[in-house]
Amino acid sequence: MRHAIGIVLVAVLVLGLTSSSAPQSLTPVSFRLNFVAVGLHAPFYLGLDRGFYREAGIDLRIGEGTGSATTVRLVGNRSDLFGFADAGTAIIGIAQGIPVKIIAPIYQMNGFAIIAAADAGIRTPKDLEGKRVGVTPGDALSALWPALVGANNIDESKVRLVAMDPAAKVPAMLNKQVDAILGGADDQAVTLKQRGMPVVVLRFADYGVSTIGLSIIAHQETLTSQPALVRAFLRATVRSWDVARRNPDVAIAVQKKYIPALNEAIGRDQLAVAISSLFSKSSNELMKATDKDWLDTVVLLARYMGVTGRFGPKHYYDQSFLPDSLPTR
Repeated sequence: MRHAIGIVLVAVLVLGLTSSSAPQSLTPVSFRLNFVAVGLHAPFYLGLDRGFYREAGIDLRIGEGTGSATTVRLVGNRSDLFGFADAGTAIIGIAQGIPVKIIAPIYQMNGFAIIAAADAGIRTPKDLEGKRVGVTPGDALSALWPALVGANNIDESKVRLVAMDPAAKVPAMLNKQVDAILGGADDQAVTLKQRGMPVVVLRFADYGVSTIGLSIIAHQETLTSQPALVRAFLRATVRSWDVARRNPDVAIAVQKKYIPALNEAIGRDQLAVAISSLFSKSSNELMKATDKDWLDTVVLLARYMGVTGRFGPKHYYDQSFLPDSLPTR
């Protein structure tokens, strides 16, 4: 009899342990990056690896992207639940009727920059006069060029703009076909340095053209139908970026497990630029931009990129799903 009771007790204990340690039900979530996975995306992989999303009840699946505009469309047609896209591109999409919202601005300062050869004598935007500058007509950088000209009193007639595809910018710099390009501080600038070319990086944000950059976006219907999931996703994402910014080398090492082709040296430089973009001059909270930053962004986009400003900045974003308490600088 005692033996039978013992067996029952052991069975109860085993069942109890199994029940308490069983994984909670996870919600599949697809998350689309803005481009192929590079170092600036390391925080998302850190959060995935450390189980931050799993603790939030999320089975996260990260998909690589082919550009912010495509990511905005994929979230807009609900192919992906969340996306990582340039805020300016998302705002243009919203203005065109794509039903998404910006819910967390990770880059509160865009990564757009003038990238000049160190020996070209370019130390300020005004120094572009008399120089050759590689640009891609129609992209966000070239669209904001008039703003840079106006803010820095550049005589545009003295600047020779050389049209080229994005992929041609780095070779054009290496081959001395241009003196500077309009590019990404976390993209072409890092690549050129890694290839041994010293460059000067003048970020638009430091010269009067500051817009909010890469951000988390979601479909408007998701915000109304699954608010708890949106909050859980952002809670895990804030945690991921906060840990990564304090441990960038660890974040890159973790990302290497998921993206074996990642160049760790380039990845570390890209992540460093991303971390330097987390706060604007007027912001102090991680992933939450100030009203002034939103207003400045929409005004610039309305003036130079044809976005209507008649709805006001809050037509394009909703930061109410972020945690009440956010990490600060």
